[in-house]
Amino acid sequence: MTTASEFWVYFFGNGVQKITDYTGRTILKSAYNQIGSAYGWVLEYILPLESGGSDTLDNIQIVSCEANFLRNGRLTYTIDGVRYQVQKDNSGQYAIYKIGDKVISFWEREFGDAQEAEDFAGRKILKRAYAQSNSMYGWNIDHIQPLSEGGKDNDENKQIVHINTNTQKADRITFIIDGVTYQVQKTTYDNEKCWANDYDYSNKKYCIVTI
Repeated sequence: MTTASEFWVYFFGNGVQKITDYTGRTILKSAYNQIGSAYGWVLEYILPLESGGSDTLDNIQIVSCEANFLRNGRLTYTIDGVRYQVQKDNSGQYAIYKIGDKVISFWEREFGDAQEAEDFAGRKILKRAYAQSNSMYGWNIDHIQPLSEGGKDNDENKQIVHINTNTQKADRITFIIDGVTYQVQKTTYDNEKCWANDYDYSNKKYCIVTI
């Protein structure tokens, strides 16, 4: 059976006695499970077991007792005014992200340094307006090939779309937006001349075309 001290050494190395957890709290190797200490820490499941998480090393992290208490096993939560959420990373493992960090990184992958862009339906979106349903330029991340139709939950099957576009597309393969008929197709069956509104699908498995 692995001890807490062995977990510490595995994550941080033998000579490390003090670290800062993901919430910015300082913890000491010697303060394992010391709930009353400002430097106490515990082992925590990234994806809780009751939410389907596994009892394996890649699903365990070391956090301060206070952060563990404030999180209280939730998947989306706020600590010190910062919103966190458990999400899958690109390798399929679960990790904790500040809400916005991962999606902004995806924006930059799709659009580079641009502060504004257009989705495949030609709707203007602003980098700063992620998930802002009250904004004219709010956007979300959409699965190009719907999960219900066999699409994968990875970056190769994701695109950035206006919130209204996301709602109108829903989980359909063929759909109409503003009188234009769109269809999801495999990228290999098409080329960039056919990509809707010149959205860059070059690193995607699927694309959207007008028909």
